[in-house]
Amino acid sequence: MQAVRDIEVPVVPASAEAVADYGLFIGTEVPQAGLGIPFYKGAVEEGHNFAFRCNGRAVIRSARIHRRPPEVTWLERHMNMTQLFIGLGDQPFAMVLGKPTHARGMDTPDIDNVRCFVVPAGHGIMIHEGTWHDFPLAVEGPVTVLTANSEEVVEALASMREPAEMAHGDVFKIDIRKRLGVQLRAVLF
Repeated sequence: MQAVRDIEVPVVPASAEAVADYGLFIGTEVPQAGLGIPFYKGAVEEGHNFAFRCNGRAVIRSARIHRRPPEVTWLERHMNMTQLFIGLGDQPFAMVLGKPTHARGMDTPDIDNVRCFVVPAGHGIMIHEGTWHDFPLAVEGPVTVLTANSEEVVEALASMREPAEMAHGDVFKIDIRKRLGVQLRAVLF
């Protein structure tokens, strides 16, 4: 039996530059500013539409996240959807993300570029198609996260009777330890 390597995922403060290869950072600056809506000139800085994409109907939902152990068991990707996570309130959240690997013909993440991004309170990230990710993590206290998904993805995840690898409904979710022989840990506290 092969030994499991224990890997502590680097923890990085989220910023537009830091997350660029993983997704779009959403903070207090307006990405793609300059949309010409004339009604509130001088009082509103309008941004162009984000490149959110999904199959079928888009759904918006929220989740209340509590602290959990640092072990990361699952990473998943969506090939037909970007996905949006925005922290509500006064607590930061974190996301373990791996750069997309499908262009290299890989069906697993490249562990060398997996990072744990700490997203400040009231900020968010819209991940690129194919970005490997775990569900957000609470950094300090409980945090509510607003998510934009496809109905297809939510239904596929909710249809699972128990945690297991899956490859349906635009969800490809893998058990990192089983697939790659590594135990990822995101040590936040």
